[in-house]
Amino acid sequence: MDLTSDNLVEALTVVSGQAAASPMEIADLVRQVQPGFAPTIFSAWKAEGRTLNPAMAYEVDYARKKVDYYRSVAATVKSAVPALSTIKGLEVAALYPDHLIRLQSDLDFIAPSQADLWQAVSLLTDDGWKMFTATFLQLEGDLHVMVSLERDPGDEYRPALHLELTTYFTSGNQGGIPHIMRLPDEWLAPGIKNTVMLLHERYEQPFRARDLIDAVLLTDSLNDAQVGELHKAVIALGLVVAYDELVKLVAKTSLPPLRPLPGGLLTVARGRARRVTRGASYFSNPVGGTGRTLQRRSMQGKLSRAEGLAWEALQRQLSVTAGVGQGMLAFGLPINGPRPDVTDAVLRRKGKLVWADTPAGRFLLTLGDYVTQAGIDELSGNGQSRAGAEATGAGRAAESAETSR
Repeated sequence: MDLTSDNLVEALTVVSGQAAASPMEIADLVRQVQPGFAPTIFSAWKAEGRTLNPAMAYEVDYARKKVDYYRSVAATVKSAVPALSTIKGLEVAALYPDHLIRLQSDLDFIAPSQADLWQAVSLLTDDGWKMFTATFLQLEGDLHVMVSLERDPGDEYRPALHLELTTYFTSGNQGGIPHIMRLPDEWLAPGIKNTVMLLHERYEQPFRARDLIDAVLLTDSLNDAQVGELHKAVIALGLVVAYDELVKLVAKTSLPPLRPLPGGLLTVARGRARRVTRGASYFSNPVGGTGRTLQRRSMQGKLSRAEGLAWEALQRQLSVTAGVGQGMLAFGLPINGPRPDVTDAVLRRKGKLVWADTPAGRFLLTLGDYVTQAGIDELSGNGQSRAGAEATGAGRAAESAETSR
């Protein structure tokens, strides 16, 4: 499918709610509201014969080199760990016309097992990547992991390169949108799985101009039967509200329309009701339900003053293992030291101190942003924190759910 600069600008003005006519106004608008979309518009102008100034040309060139670098990393990692699969960035970028560049901020891998994930992490850290953080959560009775790595881009004026590996597709929104552990084979087509991931991201941030372009290209890559499967996935995974919003946004542009869900408004209403019911079900456990809600709102930066005070109090009272057992996320700060002698991630606890030992290193855990220097110092010691520590797997974490004062 061909895309023009007019298509791109239309998408930008629709999602931003701001009009721009001249090249100067368009360049100013995209840099202000969605700078990651700027190289795409500039590359379209270049392909259409417009002369770019040196700064714009540099942005396009840098974005293209960054994508090429991520492609080389993905090829290297997947050749060593074939079980890994990529999602989002590279697969979506492959659908763009050759003359357009889609800026890629990071690289995402799905690992079918912890063994595959830790093998890839080891390969990457040996190659110069550094572990930035890790997230641990309990899904369907098992402990799952997301590891974030970063690398110096070799330019002090540019942000670090980022890479993420997970043992699940998405943890949902910790509310009415469920997690996705695995997708059935018929939903693994790039056009289906990546549309699903795009819709999940709506619950983290509003749709961007790039999302409209991505969605049109992804669905254009599907045949009629696959579009039917996409609709089944959207309904089954509770994403009908986000999909309906996306359909309406695309309809405001001259881009090819997205096909609406079968059943129309009734399907959307039912989906919205199921999402509300699912979200309310978490409050059958008041502490866990409240914790999940406050943690989600904290991650989105949406806590009110009263909610912020409640979240601070809850973090002090609720142990990390209890939070994980009740469906919350535990965030890990990597601790310097030798790699623990484990094959999978293991949660350990000593008093109020909770950490994860993994094949790639040790992580001090928190439900929010509370960590102490004393905890860091203890875990950085010569194994002293292991004395008397209680090992906690996912099942054990649920059994150990308790509050600590």
